[in-house]
Amino acid sequence: MEKDRNKKIEKTKANILEALLLLLQHKEINEISIRELTETAHIHRNTFYIHYTDIYDILAEVEENMCRKVKEMTDGMETTQLKENLEVVLESVFEYLYQEREKCGLIMRYRGSVSSGKGLVESIFVKYLNTFPNTFNEASVEFQVQFYYCTTGAMGIVRYWMEHDFKESPKRMAALTAKLLTKGIQGALEEAGRG
Repeated sequence: MEKDRNKKIEKTKANILEALLLLLQHKEINEISIRELTETAHIHRNTFYIHYTDIYDILAEVEENMCRKVKEMTDGMETTQLKENLEVVLESVFEYLYQEREKCGLIMRYRGSVSSGKGLVESIFVKYLNTFPNTFNEASVEFQVQFYYCTTGAMGIVRYWMEHDFKESPKRMAALTAKLLTKGIQGALEEAGRG
């Protein structure tokens, strides 16, 4: 019975998201009313409020689900495996983002000011940094700046890719991202060695 209930909730949420994506083809998000969204989704207004507080809550959930999926891509990996296979992991992430490009665009367009979608790469980057266990003091300004630089840089690459209609392959974008992250870490290691 619980399984059936969960399926019904998933279906309702999928209908709401589909309706939102449909409406966004003709309007900006701040022009869409809950009434219009629920009518398009063919649900009662109360049903909407059981799951969400407002339209932006839908975006937060989409982002959270995408971040969780990306994190799961590395959950079973040891840190050394990630270090040795960074490009392969990033290729999986870029493949996923390509498959979910409509949702990815939604996050980048409307959640950008809140989160910049950085959660999509943050979990991988945290784990990758842990492959250099005694090198970084995570409380240091150097680490924090490096972390911010790399995560926002990686999201800049995703944004660029999205704004150019995903023309480059996920494999090429993963290779570029891995190269830049690796060079960024090397620079930080050199800086740590001087300090």
